[in-house]
Amino acid sequence: MTKKRTTDKQRARELQAHNPGLSLGEALALVRSGRAATIPTGAQARQALRDLAADAAVHPSWRARFRDHLVNAAESAWPTAEDCVGVCTDLHAAAGHGPQPEWVEYLRVPFPMMDMPLPQVFQSIGAMARAAGVKRYQCWFGVQPPEGPPGEGAAGPWQEAAQQYLFAVVLAFAGPLRALMRHSYGEAPSATDILYGAPPLPGRRSHRRLWSYTPSGLRIDLLTYPRPWGAEAACGSFAVTSAGDRVLVARALLAHALGGTAPGALAACSGCQGTGWLEALDDIHAVHQPHYYRGESSGLLACLCGRCRGSGLRELPAAEFAAEFCAPLAPSWRMRRSAIIQWTMSRLAPDDRAEPAGCAPGLQTAYLDAVVDELLQAGHHVDESDDFYGIDFDTAGHLGAWIVLARRAPLGAGEPRGRLLTWSSDRGWCVTARTVSTLPASSVLAVPPRALCPGILVPTPAELVRALGQDGLAPADTRWAAPADLMVDSYAQVLAYIP
Repeated sequence: MTKKRTTDKQRARELQAHNPGLSLGEALALVRSGRAATIPTGAQARQALRDLAADAAVHPSWRARFRDHLVNAAESAWPTAEDCVGVCTDLHAAAGHGPQPEWVEYLRVPFPMMDMPLPQVFQSIGAMARAAGVKRYQCWFGVQPPEGPPGEGAAGPWQEAAQQYLFAVVLAFAGPLRALMRHSYGEAPSATDILYGAPPLPGRRSHRRLWSYTPSGLRIDLLTYPRPWGAEAACGSFAVTSAGDRVLVARALLAHALGGTAPGALAACSGCQGTGWLEALDDIHAVHQPHYYRGESSGLLACLCGRCRGSGLRELPAAEFAAEFCAPLAPSWRMRRSAIIQWTMSRLAPDDRAEPAGCAPGLQTAYLDAVVDELLQAGHHVDESDDFYGIDFDTAGHLGAWIVLARRAPLGAGEPRGRLLTWSSDRGWCVTARTVSTLPASSVLAVPPRALCPGILVPTPAELVRALGQDGLAPADTRWAAPADLMVDSYAQVLAYIP
C-alpha cells in the first residue's frame, strides 16, 4: 500500500495546533520556506539566555541584563507582558536608542532593524496584531499590551503570540543580533565604514530604495537622489529593470559615498561647488563665481553651472559602476563604502578647477528638447518665438518647463490662440487653452488645466504626445492625479535624458 503523503497545508495545520497565534497563511509560508521547525519554544529561549549570560564575547552590561531575564524565566508565569516589554526595550538598546528608553510602549522591531533576518519576530508581531484587532498595515508601529490580567477570549491568543515574540527576540539576540552585544548596553554601534543595500519596495520588486547600514546590518539612512547643495532633498525609489535605470542607481550610490554635493565633497561640481548655480559678475557672463542659496534673491545675476547643468554633481563613472556591480541588482546586494571609494578614485575624471566655470541650460533641457522633437514629428506646431518655449529652474531646486503649441487653422472669434503645455517636477504635464497673447507664456495661468499622463511625473515624450492627441487636447475628464509612486524622484528621471 502506498504511504499517504502529508501536504504542506496539513503540516501548516499541525503547526497551527502547536502555535495558535499563527494564521494559516503564515504557518503555510513557514512550512514552504523550511523554517517550520524553528518556531521558538520557552526551553530554547531559556537556554539561549544561559549562553548569552556566560558568553565572554558579550559585553558585561548585556550579560547582567540576560541574568536578570534568567531570574524572571524561573517563574512559572514567565513570560508576562512586562517581560515582553523588557525584551522590546533591549531591542531598542541594541539599536542604539539609549540604555533606558522609557517611551517603549509597543512591542515591535526598531526601525534600524527592519532589514535584519528576524522572520519569527515579525510573525509574532502579526499574530499579536490580529489578536488585538490591529490592522496589518498598522502593526509595523507595534502592538500595545492589553491592560489588566489576561483572561479568556482574545487575551489568550494575544498572550500566546506575545510569548512567541519574547522567545523569538531572545533567540535573535543569540543569533543574528549577537554582534550588537559587543558594545555596552544602549551604546550606538559603530558605523565608520558603512554598507549600502537596495531592498525592493513591498509589492514592487522592480523598484528599490537605497539604504545605508552599519557593518552589523542596522539601517542608518535612506539615500535620496543627490540634489544641488542647499536644495531640499527628496526621497526616491529607483527602477532597476533596464541598464539606464541602474545607471541612476549607481550615480546616487557614488554621489553619497563621495560626500554628495556639499562644498568640498569629492562628488561636488568644482565649478559651482555643488550648488548648481553661478553668479555672473558682468553683463556678458564672462566671469562667474559659485552662487550660494541665501533664502532671498541675490543682487547678482544667477545662472546655471555649465559643468553640471544645475545638478551640483561632477562627472561620475556611473555607467561603468552599474555595468560592473549592478547588473543585475539582487535584493540582497551589499557593498562597502570604502570599496566604492577605492574603485571610484582611480576612475574619476581629472579635476578641472583651473578652467573658468561658465553657464549653460538646465538639466531638464535635454528632456524638453526630446518632447519638442516628438511633438514636431507628430505634426504639432511649436511656437519658437521668445519666451514661448523654455525651462524653469530656481535656486531651491524646483524644475519646470513650458511649450506653446500654435494653432494650425485660422483663428476664429473667441477661439483660443493655441495650447499651453506646462511641466513641473512635482505635478507632471498639464495642458490648457491659451487665450492671452500679451503675456509671456511662462506667466500665463493654466485655468482650468487638464492633466496629461496623470499619475506620472516624467512620462516619455512618446507617452506625452499620445496623451495629448492630434487635436492638441486632453480628454475633458482628465485631471491631475498623485503619482503612482509618490517616492519617485523627477531629478533622477530627467537627468537620464542628458547624453
